[in-house]
Amino acid sequence: MNKPEKADKIVTQHNALINARFSFVPLQMRLFLALLARIEFEDTDFREHFVPFSEIGFTDRGGSSYQLLEEVCEKLTSFTLYIEELEPGTRRRRKRPNYKFISLMDTVEYQGDRGGVLASFNPSIMPYLLQLRESGNFTTAALAELRKLKSPYALRIYWLLKEYADFGQRTLSLEQLRFMLDIAENEYPRFSNFKARVLDKAQSELAATDMPFTFELERQNQIVQKIRFLIELSGKPQDREITDDTELIESSEALENVQHTEKVEHVEYAGVPAWHQELLKAGVSKRSVQQISKQLQAGEYPLGYVDFVLARITKLLRLGKVKKPAGAIYKALVDKYLLAEYLESQTKVATRPVVVPAIETLEEVAMPLSEVEQMYQNPGPFLKKMIGEETFEQHLQRLYLNEGFVIEQRAGVEWLVKH
Repeated sequence: MNKPEKADKIVTQHNALINARFSFVPLQMRLFLALLARIEFEDTDFREHFVPFSEIGFTDRGGSSYQLLEEVCEKLTSFTLYIEELEPGTRRRRKRPNYKFISLMDTVEYQGDRGGVLASFNPSIMPYLLQLRESGNFTTAALAELRKLKSPYALRIYWLLKEYADFGQRTLSLEQLRFMLDIAENEYPRFSNFKARVLDKAQSELAATDMPFTFELERQNQIVQKIRFLIELSGKPQDREITDDTELIESSEALENVQHTEKVEHVEYAGVPAWHQELLKAGVSKRSVQQISKQLQAGEYPLGYVDFVLARITKLLRLGKVKKPAGAIYKALVDKYLLAEYLESQTKVATRPVVVPAIETLEEVAMPLSEVEQMYQNPGPFLKKMIGEETFEQHLQRLYLNEGFVIEQRAGVEWLVKH
């Protein structure tokens, strides 16, 4: 028997599901939301649920209409997601994701005599929808906001922005967005059509929710390459659960705490690293700082990335583009979504010619070997295609050593250097 739905119901998805590749038709979207609404945080398994026709917006009467719905149910039984595999046990996302196809539904049974659909999710997607407090890599949203949306593309874009709500913006390449929305290259081949059918329509629908946005286009040779979504801050609080992993603070308190973190001097006071102190001052919880410390020790990113994130979030806070800086700092570090930009900025600095004022001029290109490996481990979509199945050693040989770079030890650190 179904529990009565709460007016303030909060629903949750793993971030890997938010970024998976799939597309709905409207009836499938509404059935998905109806089943999502029936999941509780403490659930450990999926159950079959009866969903009335009226809840999925199906009010037509007549044989042909019911036949259409029956066909939709039949197609849902073979509906698949192209989604990241999660790390066993922790359910965290991998540094170099492997994708696989998973069926969304276990059963979808049209029951015309009862006036609804009996359905349940596939047990294989339980790690993406159940017991998500354990993984910490999830996003919540208010069901009332989601039900304002009519277009499946608008729903997908809502979740993509909701994941980055604390940061205030999200940049996606056109290729990435097409991938996530499962839009083929031959569909909306002209960007003007893609903009009208997808972006403008989603912007119009999300304007009535807690995720209104504007967007900017980044072009190269007059061709759109990236879309920067700017989430408009509203007076309404974000409808997301505050967990131990993301203990957020109010903007006024955060501003006072974060304003001085433009650059962290990496010295220790009473045995506590300065970067550790700065994160705590910014409102990041002790538990979250411990997780960041483990990532630093594992070499997932260099210490300079912490500086980069603190400076970026501080700047955005002053511009009024970040509402919850502690959450934005935490997500930028743990999810590493600014890491590619940081590494690119460091590469530009490292490859700047060094002019030595001596008898002769020496030009040198140098970069830490660890940062080259970071770029290999976290490739963008284009670099990922270029890398293919090659190992880091093969990648290093092909792109650097074959081009005249050598490995040198400098102050105990390995550098790639080309004179």
